[in-house]
Amino acid sequence: MRKTFDAELHELGAEMIDMAAAAEDAIDLVTASLTSPDRRQARQALDLTRSMDQMERDIENRCLRLLLQQQPVARDLRTISAALKMVTDLERIGDQCANIAEISMLLAQNPTHSGDMSNIRTMSQKAGYMVKRAIFAYVNRDADAANEVVGLDDEVDELFLKEKSELVDLILNNREAADQAIDQIIIAKYLERISDHAVNIAQWAIYCVTGTLPTPA
Repeated sequence: MRKTFDAELHELGAEMIDMAAAAEDAIDLVTASLTSPDRRQARQALDLTRSMDQMERDIENRCLRLLLQQQPVARDLRTISAALKMVTDLERIGDQCANIAEISMLLAQNPTHSGDMSNIRTMSQKAGYMVKRAIFAYVNRDADAANEVVGLDDEVDELFLKEKSELVDLILNNREAADQAIDQIIIAKYLERISDHAVNIAQWAIYCVTGTLPTPA
C-alpha cells in the first residue's frame, strides 16, 4: 500500500514540474511576442495557458484521490495540501500570461510600436526562473532554494518600480507614446504578479520542509 502511495506522490511531483514548465514556457512566449511582428507566439502562449487549466484539474483530482483513498501521515498531508495551494498559483500565472498575450496581439496591430523592453525582458527572465526554482524546492524539499525565490522577489519589485518610473517620464515628455507606455506598465505589473505567485509557491515548499508557513512580507 505504501509503495503505491509513494508512486502516486512521485507522479504528483512530476505533474507539478510539468505545469511549472508550461508556465515558464508561457512566460518566454509572451515576452518574445512583445517584439514580434506577428501574433503566432502570443497565440501559442494562449494555447499553453489553456492546457494549464486541464493540468490544474488533473493535479487537483490526484490530490483528492490521495486524500480520500490513502491514509497519509503528517508529512504526506503537507505535501498534498501544499500542492493544492501551489496549483492555484500556477494557474493564476497562466492567467497573467494570457493577459500579456492579449496585449501583445493588440500591440502587433501597431507596426510603429518600438518601446524599450529591456526591463520587461529582465523581469520575465527572473519571474520564469523563480517559478521553476520554486517547484524544484517543493519536489526536492529544498528550503534554501525556496528562500532564494523569496529573495528574488525584491529584485523583480525594483525592476517594476524602475520600469514604471521610466514610462511615467516618457508619458510626461511624449504624449504620443502614452498608449504604448501604459501597455508596458500593465505588462510589467503582470510580471510582478507572476513573481508574487512564485513566492507563494516557494513559501508552500518551505511549509513542506518545516511544517510552518512563512509569514508574508
